[in-house]
Amino acid sequence: MKKIWIGEVLRDCESKASERPKLTIPQQVAYMRDVKGIKFNIVDETHAEEFLRENNYYFKIKAFEKNYSKYTSGENAGKYYELEFAYLQELSTLDMYLREIVLSMTLDIEHYLKVQLLKNISDNTNEDGYSIVSEFLSMQPQVSQSIQDKAENSYCEDLIRKYSDKFAIWTIVEVLSFGDLLNLCGVYYGKYPNSQIKIGNFRIVKFLRNAAAHNNCLINNLADNSSNGFTQNREANGFVSSIGSISSNVRRKKMGNRFVHDFVVMLCCFNNIVSSPGVKKYQLLKLKDLIDSRFTSHRDYFSGNMLLCSNYDFIKKVVDKFAESCV
Repeated sequence: MKKIWIGEVLRDCESKASERPKLTIPQQVAYMRDVKGIKFNIVDETHAEEFLRENNYYFKIKAFEKNYSKYTSGENAGKYYELEFAYLQELSTLDMYLREIVLSMTLDIEHYLKVQLLKNISDNTNEDGYSIVSEFLSMQPQVSQSIQDKAENSYCEDLIRKYSDKFAIWTIVEVLSFGDLLNLCGVYYGKYPNSQIKIGNFRIVKFLRNAAAHNNCLINNLADNSSNGFTQNREANGFVSSIGSISSNVRRKKMGNRFVHDFVVMLCCFNNIVSSPGVKKYQLLKLKDLIDSRFTSHRDYFSGNMLLCSNYDFIKKVVDKFAESCV
């Protein structure tokens, strides 16, 4: 295969220095090789091009570069140090599997939050199932319009048309988005506190669920990014601190990464809200298999990357600790 040199690719773009040129797939591979310093010793350039045509795309693959270091001086300054295309390919695949299980577990969290809310209202003699809905809709009038929009084109259209004049709690939860469900829970548990339901924790779960549902990368940057200003969750930190093999220094560093932090919060919420032992066991077995087997199938790719190895070690210890109680 004739190699494309990046000088040829960019020659016609000199007058547009502020713009990034469109690259064909062979040009994308050339750019990774010549500008980024990415190597093609494990997966050759022909198979890399095939992968970018059939399985993924350049912008998604390149996102995982952030987990690798660059040369800071010398002739290779600005290029990545010992980075193979195969490593990025494998990380993108692992990220896909991780998104799938995050989405599955967060759907369970949403379902069992509804179960808990309906149980609490059923047991509450001060609520008839209608007044709390009226109060919620008066505080969030935009939700009524959102529900009506769904009546035009969704699987809930028959339910909405039947009950739109007088929603009860047990019908409205079927048509609310996760965000609106959390707002409804906020109204109810604001009046009738429940120590098990911490709405702030579930909002973190929603943030993670949305990322997975929209195919956003999860493990593309595992460095400590706590300087971005997010507040670490006290309950999740408390759980991690109970794991004797994780030092306080390691906990601070790893929980300083937004994805790692949110993932641990998700596991805490899953453990707290899911009331079915069978569902817990099923999901934790799937997660353990992913972490123990699939994540280690190409461990040789990552053995020299301390950032990836240390995060894997941290996540494995957290998952193992959760699994102790239900597997």
